[in-house]
Amino acid sequence: MNQKPYHHGDLRNTLIETGIELINEEGLGGFSLRKVAAKCGVSHAAPYSHFKDVQQLLAAMADHVTEQFTVSLQASVEGQEDPMSAMGELGTAYIAFFEQHPAYLPFLFFQSGITIQVDGGDEGSPAYPPFAVFRKTAYRLFRSLGLPPERDGTMLMSYWSLVHGVASLLSSSGVRYSGNWQEVWQVILQSGGTENETDRT
Repeated sequence: MNQKPYHHGDLRNTLIETGIELINEEGLGGFSLRKVAAKCGVSHAAPYSHFKDVQQLLAAMADHVTEQFTVSLQASVEGQEDPMSAMGELGTAYIAFFEQHPAYLPFLFFQSGITIQVDGGDEGSPAYPPFAVFRKTAYRLFRSLGLPPERDGTMLMSYWSLVHGVASLLSSSGVRYSGNWQEVWQVILQSGGTENETDRT
């Protein structure tokens, strides 16, 4: 395994980032603190200064990605008064986040164990924070377009499928594209089916 240099005071974050890479490579079945330590080039005992066991490391990895993702999406819509502009900026930030951190997407959606309740408003259990930002922005757009609330679930899934689809493609090691991924989202948004959806309601 490739060893990664680290600054002594930043071992915790190094373990987290390395753990994300390792779990994407080997899956949960091959994941252990010992393997993460070896890939970081530290002793097998070193991770225990920060995590009592592998489950605590996994939780820290999920929290690490979730916090960054939430902050990125929240910052993108801050001060955006026009709902369509807000959705445009939100989608751009969503794609840019995974473009900057391609290892985060497979970890977050396939390994971290998160659960995302798509519809149902904000009632019940708290929504997954990044998705809560996305849903709130989308609902604001739907109301501004005069779409009826009963269409919220379908429309929300449509918008999420589009932006997440772009993010999934750019995160795939087998996809090569020389263009601008964020522009892809802008083109989708400008030529999307919102107008047709409005006509049907």
